Amino acid sequence: MIVVILRINVASIHRAEIVELIRPIIGPTEAQPGCLFCRLYSETDDDDMLVLLQEWRSQKELDKFIRSHDFKRILAAMDLSSQPPEFTINTISSRVGMELVEKLRLSSQAK
Repeated sequence: MIVVILRINVASIHRAEIVELIRPIIGPTEAQPGCLFCRLYSETDDDDMLVLLQEWRSQKELDKFIRSHDFKRILAAMDLSSQPPEFTINTISSRVGMELVEKLRLSSQAK
């Protein structure tokens, strides 16, 4: 699984423009083969920071998206950032959930 995180520092004058660049591609991106998740968030402690979060099944599928017309909208949003945007692609080899929390909580209660 691949997790993409884009953090854009937004001057208030460009906030609406950046949101309008990214919002229309959320649904179509999630409909792409291999996209598991695509969301745009505003940080709760910093109104000037927008975060685009995506999960992809494979690097090949993400690569196809990066070559797409929709990704050009993300690049345009990045150009409006008031500071250099933070863009990271993370490869994740495994995923666990509440079962790990339950296991650790139960093992700590046994001691």
